[in-house]
Amino acid sequence: MTHWPWLILITVYGACVGSFLNVVIHRVPQGRSLLRPPSSCPRCGHRLAWYDNVPVLGWLWLRGRCRYCRVPISVQYPLIEALAAALFAGVYWLDYLSGWRKDFQQAGLGATWPALIVQLALVGGLLAATVIDARLYLIPLRIPYTVILLGLLILPTAAAFMPAIRPVTPVVGPAAVATAAGSVIGLALALLLLRMKLLPRSFDELEHQLNQPEPPDAFLSHPHPRAEVLKECLFLLLPLAGALGGYWFGSGIVAGPATEPLAGSVLGGMVFGYLVGGALVWAVRILGTLAFGREAMGLGDVHLLAAIGAVMGWLDAVFVFFIAPFLGLAGAVAAKGITRVLKGQERVIPYGPYLAGAAVLVMAAHQLLRQIFGILQV
Repeated sequence: MTHWPWLILITVYGACVGSFLNVVIHRVPQGRSLLRPPSSCPRCGHRLAWYDNVPVLGWLWLRGRCRYCRVPISVQYPLIEALAAALFAGVYWLDYLSGWRKDFQQAGLGATWPALIVQLALVGGLLAATVIDARLYLIPLRIPYTVILLGLLILPTAAAFMPAIRPVTPVVGPAAVATAAGSVIGLALALLLLRMKLLPRSFDELEHQLNQPEPPDAFLSHPHPRAEVLKECLFLLLPLAGALGGYWFGSGIVAGPATEPLAGSVLGGMVFGYLVGGALVWAVRILGTLAFGREAMGLGDVHLLAAIGAVMGWLDAVFVFFIAPFLGLAGAVAAKGITRVLKGQERVIPYGPYLAGAAVLVMAAHQLLRQIFGILQV
Protein backbone atom coordinates (compact mmCIF):
# COMPACT_ATOMS: atom_id res chain seq x y z
CA MET A 1 0.00 0.00 0.00
CA THR A 2 1.27 3.49 -0.88
CA HIS A 3 1.20 5.57 2.28
CA TRP A 4 2.46 8.91 0.98
CA PRO A 5 -0.93 10.17 -0.32
CA TRP A 6 -2.43 9.33 3.05
CA LEU A 7 0.44 11.06 4.83
CA ILE A 8 -0.18 14.24 2.84
CA LEU A 9 -3.92 14.03 3.49
CA ILE A 10 -3.38 13.53 7.23
CA THR A 11 -1.00 16.50 7.31
CA VAL A 12 -3.53 18.80 5.64
CA TYR A 13 -6.24 17.45 7.91
CA GLY A 14 -4.01 18.17 10.93
CA ALA A 15 -3.63 21.81 9.84
CA CYS A 16 -7.43 22.12 9.60
CA VAL A 17 -7.82 20.57 13.06
CA GLY A 18 -5.21 23.05 14.29
CA SER A 19 -7.41 25.87 13.04
CA PHE A 20 -10.29 24.43 15.08
CA LEU A 21 -8.01 24.01 18.10
CA ASN A 22 -7.31 27.74 17.99
CA VAL A 23 -11.03 28.28 18.52
CA VAL A 24 -11.03 25.72 21.36
CA ILE A 25 -8.04 27.40 23.04
CA HIS A 26 -9.66 30.83 22.81
CA ARG A 27 -13.29 30.01 23.65
CA VAL A 28 -13.49 26.94 25.89
CA PRO A 29 -11.83 28.55 28.96
CA GLN A 30 -14.38 31.36 28.65
CA GLY A 31 -17.30 28.92 28.44
CA ARG A 32 -18.25 30.16 24.96
CA SER A 33 -19.78 28.16 22.12
CA LEU A 34 -17.39 26.68 19.58
CA LEU A 35 -19.87 27.20 16.73
CA ARG A 36 -21.36 30.64 17.27
CA PRO A 37 -20.59 33.36 16.54
CA PRO A 38 -18.52 32.61 13.41
CA SER A 39 -14.85 33.59 13.37
CA SER A 40 -14.33 37.34 13.29
CA CYS A 41 -11.66 39.91 14.01
CA PRO A 42 -11.59 40.55 17.78
CA ARG A 43 -10.83 44.26 17.16
CA CYS A 44 -13.19 45.39 14.38
CA GLY A 45 -15.67 42.49 14.66
CA HIS A 46 -15.71 41.87 10.89
CA ARG A 47 -16.62 38.30 10.00
CA LEU A 48 -13.70 36.50 8.37
CA ALA A 49 -14.09 35.07 4.87
CA TRP A 50 -13.32 31.39 4.31
CA TYR A 51 -10.11 32.21 2.46
CA ASP A 52 -8.88 34.20 5.48
CA ASN A 53 -9.19 31.01 7.55
CA VAL A 54 -7.07 28.77 5.33
CA PRO A 55 -4.63 27.19 7.82
CA VAL A 56 -1.16 28.78 7.90
CA LEU A 57 -1.49 30.15 4.36
CA GLY A 58 -4.28 32.56 5.31
CA TRP A 59 -2.06 34.22 7.92
CA LEU A 60 0.83 34.43 5.45
CA TRP A 61 -1.37 35.93 2.71
CA LEU A 62 -2.60 38.58 5.13
CA ARG A 63 0.96 39.16 6.38
CA GLY A 64 -0.24 38.70 9.93
CA ARG A 65 -2.80 41.52 9.86
CA CYS A 66 -6.57 41.75 9.67
CA ARG A 67 -7.72 42.39 6.11
CA TYR A 68 -10.18 45.04 7.27
CA CYS A 69 -8.66 46.98 10.18
CA ARG A 70 -4.97 46.00 9.74
CA VAL A 71 -4.58 45.09 13.42
CA PRO A 72 -1.87 42.43 13.90
CA ILE A 73 -3.07 38.80 14.17
CA SER A 74 -1.30 36.72 16.79
CA VAL A 75 1.36 34.37 15.43
CA GLN A 76 -0.14 31.72 17.70
CA TYR A 77 -2.73 30.89 15.03
CA PRO A 78 -0.37 29.67 12.29
CA LEU A 79 1.96 28.11 14.85
CA ILE A 80 -0.81 25.94 16.34
CA GLU A 81 -1.99 24.97 12.85
CA ALA A 82 1.53 24.05 11.73
CA LEU A 83 2.23 22.15 14.95
CA ALA A 84 -1.03 20.18 14.68
CA ALA A 85 -0.17 19.31 11.06
CA ALA A 86 3.31 18.15 12.10
CA LEU A 87 1.96 16.08 15.01
CA PHE A 88 -0.69 14.39 12.87
CA ALA A 89 1.88 13.61 10.19
CA GLY A 90 4.24 12.33 12.88
CA VAL A 91 1.62 9.97 14.31
CA TYR A 92 0.87 8.54 10.86
CA TRP A 93 4.57 8.17 10.04
CA LEU A 94 5.20 6.55 13.41
CA ASP A 95 2.39 4.01 13.00
CA TYR A 96 2.85 2.97 9.38
CA LEU A 97 6.21 4.13 8.00
CA SER A 98 8.77 4.24 10.80
CA GLY A 99 8.97 0.56 11.71
CA TRP A 100 8.58 1.49 15.40
CA ARG A 101 4.97 0.29 15.66
CA LYS A 102 4.93 -3.20 14.19
CA ASP A 103 1.45 -3.76 15.63
CA PHE A 104 0.03 -1.05 13.35
CA GLN A 105 2.16 -1.99 10.36
CA GLN A 106 1.36 -5.70 10.49
CA ALA A 107 -2.39 -5.09 10.70
CA GLY A 108 -2.32 -2.31 8.09
CA LEU A 109 -4.21 0.95 7.72
CA GLY A 110 -7.37 -0.80 6.50
CA ALA A 111 -7.69 -2.68 9.79
CA THR A 112 -6.45 -0.01 12.20
CA TRP A 113 -7.82 3.32 10.93
CA PRO A 114 -10.32 3.66 13.85
CA ALA A 115 -7.41 3.46 16.31
CA LEU A 116 -5.55 6.07 14.25
CA ILE A 117 -8.53 8.43 14.49
CA VAL A 118 -8.62 8.07 18.28
CA GLN A 119 -4.85 8.61 18.48
CA LEU A 120 -5.17 11.83 16.47
CA ALA A 121 -8.04 12.98 18.70
CA LEU A 122 -5.86 12.41 21.75
CA VAL A 123 -2.94 14.33 20.22
CA GLY A 124 -5.23 17.24 19.32
CA GLY A 125 -6.68 17.28 22.83
CA LEU A 126 -3.20 17.22 24.36
CA LEU A 127 -2.13 20.16 22.22
CA ALA A 128 -5.16 22.26 23.21
CA ALA A 129 -4.82 21.32 26.89
CA THR A 130 -1.10 22.18 26.85
CA VAL A 131 -1.62 25.69 25.49
CA ILE A 132 -4.54 26.47 27.79
CA ASP A 133 -2.79 25.08 30.87
CA ALA A 134 0.44 26.96 30.10
CA ARG A 135 -1.54 30.20 29.83
CA LEU A 136 -4.23 29.92 32.48
CA TYR A 137 -3.10 27.15 34.84
CA LEU A 138 -6.21 25.12 34.18
CA ILE A 139 -7.32 22.27 31.93
CA PRO A 140 -11.00 22.54 30.91
CA LEU A 141 -12.55 19.15 31.58
CA ARG A 142 -14.43 19.31 28.28
CA ILE A 143 -11.17 18.47 26.49
CA PRO A 144 -10.32 15.12 28.18
CA TYR A 145 -14.02 14.23 28.35
CA THR A 146 -14.35 14.70 24.58
CA VAL A 147 -11.31 12.50 23.90
CA ILE A 148 -12.61 9.78 26.22
CA LEU A 149 -16.12 9.85 24.76
CA LEU A 150 -14.80 9.64 21.21
CA GLY A 151 -12.57 6.70 22.14
CA LEU A 152 -15.40 4.86 23.89
CA LEU A 153 -17.66 5.32 20.87
CA ILE A 154 -15.08 4.21 18.28
CA LEU A 155 -12.74 1.56 19.67
CA PRO A 156 -15.13 -1.00 21.24
CA THR A 157 -17.45 -0.73 18.23
CA ALA A 158 -14.55 -1.17 15.81
CA ALA A 159 -13.30 -4.17 17.80
CA ALA A 160 -16.68 -5.84 17.47
CA PHE A 161 -16.59 -5.68 13.65
CA MET A 162 -12.84 -5.52 12.91
CA PRO A 163 -11.06 -8.18 15.03
CA ALA A 164 -7.67 -7.30 13.50
CA ILE A 165 -7.72 -4.01 15.41
CA ARG A 166 -7.30 -5.79 18.75
CA PRO A 167 -3.45 -5.58 18.93
CA VAL A 168 -3.54 -1.76 18.76
CA THR A 169 -6.29 -1.26 21.36
CA PRO A 170 -6.05 -1.31 25.16
CA VAL A 171 -7.20 -4.90 25.79
CA VAL A 172 -7.23 -6.45 29.27
CA GLY A 173 -8.31 -9.77 30.78
CA PRO A 174 -11.33 -10.69 32.91
CA ALA A 175 -9.76 -9.71 36.26
CA ALA A 176 -9.01 -6.16 35.07
CA VAL A 177 -12.45 -5.91 33.45
CA ALA A 178 -14.10 -6.91 36.72
CA THR A 179 -11.92 -4.47 38.67
CA ALA A 180 -12.88 -1.65 36.30
CA ALA A 181 -16.56 -2.58 36.50
CA GLY A 182 -16.52 -2.59 40.30
CA SER A 183 -14.74 0.74 40.42
CA VAL A 184 -17.21 2.30 37.96
CA ILE A 185 -20.13 1.12 40.11
CA GLY A 186 -18.49 2.65 43.18
CA LEU A 187 -17.76 5.85 41.27
CA ALA A 188 -21.38 6.11 40.14
CA LEU A 189 -22.58 5.72 43.74
CA ALA A 190 -20.11 8.33 44.96
CA LEU A 191 -21.24 10.79 42.27
CA LEU A 192 -24.87 10.16 43.21
CA LEU A 193 -24.13 10.83 46.89
CA LEU A 194 -22.20 13.95 45.89
CA ARG A 195 -25.13 15.19 43.84
CA MET A 196 -27.51 14.49 46.74
CA LYS A 197 -25.11 16.51 48.96
CA LEU A 198 -24.53 13.49 51.20
CA LEU A 199 -20.83 13.78 50.39
CA PRO A 200 -19.07 17.16 50.67
CA ARG A 201 -17.46 18.83 47.66
CA SER A 202 -13.79 19.75 47.96
CA PHE A 203 -12.66 23.32 47.24
CA ASP A 204 -16.32 24.10 46.53
CA GLU A 205 -16.09 27.80 47.39
CA LEU A 206 -13.29 28.26 44.84
CA GLU A 207 -15.06 26.50 41.98
CA HIS A 208 -16.02 29.82 40.41
CA GLN A 209 -12.34 30.65 39.91
CA LEU A 210 -11.67 27.78 37.49
CA ASN A 211 -12.48 29.84 34.42
CA GLN A 212 -10.74 33.00 35.60
CA PRO A 213 -7.42 33.68 33.87
CA GLU A 214 -6.08 36.01 36.57
CA PRO A 215 -4.32 35.36 38.85
CA PRO A 216 -3.14 32.06 37.35
CA ASP A 217 -2.47 30.25 40.62
CA ALA A 218 -5.19 31.74 42.81
CA PHE A 219 -6.84 28.34 43.21
CA LEU A 220 -3.67 27.11 45.01
CA SER A 221 -4.09 29.53 47.93
CA HIS A 222 -6.90 27.81 49.85
CA PRO A 223 -6.44 28.31 53.61
CA HIS A 224 -7.24 24.67 54.51
CA PRO A 225 -6.13 22.45 51.60
CA ARG A 226 -5.48 19.37 53.78
CA ALA A 227 -9.06 19.35 55.05
CA GLU A 228 -10.34 19.75 51.48
CA VAL A 229 -8.43 16.76 50.05
CA LEU A 230 -9.67 14.63 52.94
CA LYS A 231 -13.12 15.21 51.44
CA GLU A 232 -11.75 13.77 48.20
CA CYS A 233 -10.46 10.74 50.12
CA LEU A 234 -13.98 10.21 51.42
CA PHE A 235 -15.33 10.44 47.86
CA LEU A 236 -12.79 7.88 46.62
CA LEU A 237 -13.62 5.25 49.24
CA LEU A 238 -16.54 3.88 47.21
CA PRO A 239 -14.62 3.54 43.88
CA LEU A 240 -11.74 1.93 45.78
CA ALA A 241 -14.04 -0.51 47.54
CA GLY A 242 -15.71 -1.31 44.23
CA ALA A 243 -12.33 -1.94 42.59
CA LEU A 244 -11.25 -4.30 45.37
CA GLY A 245 -14.56 -6.16 45.20
CA GLY A 246 -14.33 -6.41 41.42
CA TYR A 247 -10.76 -7.68 41.59
CA TRP A 248 -11.74 -10.31 44.17
CA PHE A 249 -14.57 -11.46 41.96
CA GLY A 250 -12.59 -11.28 38.69
CA SER A 251 -9.48 -13.02 39.98
CA GLY A 252 -11.47 -16.24 40.26
CA ILE A 253 -12.50 -16.17 36.59
CA VAL A 254 -10.42 -18.26 34.22
CA ALA A 255 -9.54 -16.32 31.06
CA GLY A 256 -10.74 -17.82 27.83
CA PRO A 257 -12.84 -17.19 24.71
CA ALA A 258 -16.08 -17.54 26.65
CA THR A 259 -15.10 -15.07 29.34
CA GLU A 260 -13.37 -12.45 27.22
CA PRO A 261 -15.61 -11.12 24.44
CA LEU A 262 -13.55 -8.99 22.09
CA ALA A 263 -15.58 -5.78 22.29
CA GLY A 264 -16.00 -6.18 26.05
CA SER A 265 -12.29 -6.58 26.70
CA VAL A 266 -11.51 -3.43 24.69
CA LEU A 267 -14.17 -1.47 26.58
CA GLY A 268 -12.86 -2.89 29.83
CA GLY A 269 -9.31 -2.02 28.82
CA MET A 270 -10.27 1.58 28.13
CA VAL A 271 -12.13 1.93 31.43
CA PHE A 272 -9.29 0.24 33.32
CA GLY A 273 -6.75 2.57 31.67
CA TYR A 274 -8.92 5.56 32.52
CA LEU A 275 -9.10 4.53 36.17
CA VAL A 276 -5.38 3.74 36.50
CA GLY A 277 -4.34 7.02 34.86
CA GLY A 278 -6.69 9.07 36.99
CA ALA A 279 -5.80 7.22 40.20
CA LEU A 280 -2.07 7.81 39.78
CA VAL A 281 -2.33 11.60 39.56
CA TRP A 282 -5.13 11.80 42.13
CA ALA A 283 -2.95 9.91 44.62
CA VAL A 284 -0.11 12.39 44.05
CA ARG A 285 -2.58 15.28 44.41
CA ILE A 286 -3.82 13.97 47.76
CA LEU A 287 -0.44 12.91 49.18
CA GLY A 288 1.28 16.08 47.96
CA THR A 289 -1.39 18.30 49.46
CA LEU A 290 -1.29 16.48 52.79
CA ALA A 291 2.51 16.66 52.85
CA PHE A 292 3.06 20.27 51.80
CA GLY A 293 -0.15 21.98 52.85
CA ARG A 294 -0.81 23.34 49.39
CA GLU A 295 -3.04 21.98 46.63
CA ALA A 296 -0.78 19.73 44.56
CA MET A 297 -1.89 19.44 40.95
CA GLY A 298 -5.39 20.15 39.73
CA LEU A 299 -8.24 17.84 38.84
CA GLY A 300 -7.60 18.76 35.21
CA ASP A 301 -4.30 16.85 35.44
CA VAL A 302 -6.18 13.88 36.90
CA HIS A 303 -8.60 13.78 33.98
CA LEU A 304 -5.85 14.39 31.42
CA LEU A 305 -3.86 11.30 32.43
CA ALA A 306 -7.14 9.40 32.72
CA ALA A 307 -7.87 10.24 29.07
CA ILE A 308 -4.35 9.16 28.11
CA GLY A 309 -4.87 5.86 29.92
CA ALA A 310 -8.23 5.29 28.27
CA VAL A 311 -6.80 5.69 24.75
CA MET A 312 -3.29 4.28 25.19
CA GLY A 313 -3.92 1.69 27.89
CA TRP A 314 -3.12 1.39 31.59
CA LEU A 315 0.52 0.44 31.11
CA ASP A 316 1.26 3.43 28.89
CA ALA A 317 -0.45 5.63 31.50
CA VAL A 318 2.02 4.29 34.07
CA PHE A 319 4.93 5.04 31.72
CA VAL A 320 3.63 8.59 31.19
CA PHE A 321 3.26 9.06 34.94
CA PHE A 322 6.92 8.17 35.58
CA ILE A 323 8.39 10.00 32.56
CA ALA A 324 6.53 13.30 33.08
CA PRO A 325 8.48 14.29 36.25
CA PHE A 326 11.77 14.07 34.34
CA LEU A 327 10.33 16.40 31.69
CA GLY A 328 9.13 18.65 34.49
CA LEU A 329 12.61 18.74 36.01
CA ALA A 330 14.17 19.57 32.64
CA GLY A 331 11.53 22.25 32.09
CA ALA A 332 12.17 23.79 35.50
CA VAL A 333 15.93 23.94 34.85
CA ALA A 334 15.36 25.45 31.41
CA ALA A 335 12.90 28.02 32.78
CA LYS A 336 15.37 29.08 35.46
CA GLY A 337 18.14 29.43 32.88
CA ILE A 338 15.97 31.49 30.54
CA THR A 339 14.94 33.69 33.47
CA ARG A 340 18.58 34.40 34.31
CA VAL A 341 19.42 35.23 30.70
CA LEU A 342 16.44 37.55 30.26
CA LYS A 343 16.58 38.80 33.86
CA GLY A 344 12.86 38.48 34.13
CA GLN A 345 10.49 37.04 36.67
CA GLU A 346 10.58 33.26 36.92
CA ARG A 347 7.37 31.64 35.72
CA VAL A 348 6.21 28.25 36.96
CA ILE A 349 4.98 25.97 34.17
CA PRO A 350 1.97 23.84 35.14
CA TYR A 351 2.12 20.06 35.01
CA GLY A 352 -0.31 19.43 32.15
CA PRO A 353 2.22 20.20 29.38
CA TYR A 354 4.65 17.67 30.88
CA LEU A 355 1.98 14.97 30.95
CA ALA A 356 1.17 15.76 27.32
CA GLY A 357 4.83 15.67 26.31
CA ALA A 358 5.38 12.39 28.12
CA ALA A 359 2.33 10.91 26.38
CA VAL A 360 3.77 11.78 22.95
CA LEU A 361 7.12 10.24 23.92
CA VAL A 362 5.46 7.05 25.17
CA MET A 363 3.37 6.87 22.01
CA ALA A 364 6.60 6.99 19.98
CA ALA A 365 8.44 4.49 22.21
CA HIS A 366 5.43 2.22 22.82
CA GLN A 367 7.03 -0.96 21.52
CA LEU A 368 10.51 -0.21 22.83
CA LEU A 369 9.21 0.31 26.37
CA ARG A 370 7.48 -3.06 26.28
CA GLN A 371 10.63 -4.74 25.09
CA ILE A 372 12.71 -3.09 27.83
CA PHE A 373 10.33 -4.17 30.57
CA GLY A 374 9.68 -7.56 29.00
CA ILE A 375 5.96 -6.95 28.68
CA LEU A 376 4.57 -8.23 25.43
CA GLN A 377 0.85 -8.26 26.21
CA VAL A 378 -1.50 -6.16 28.30
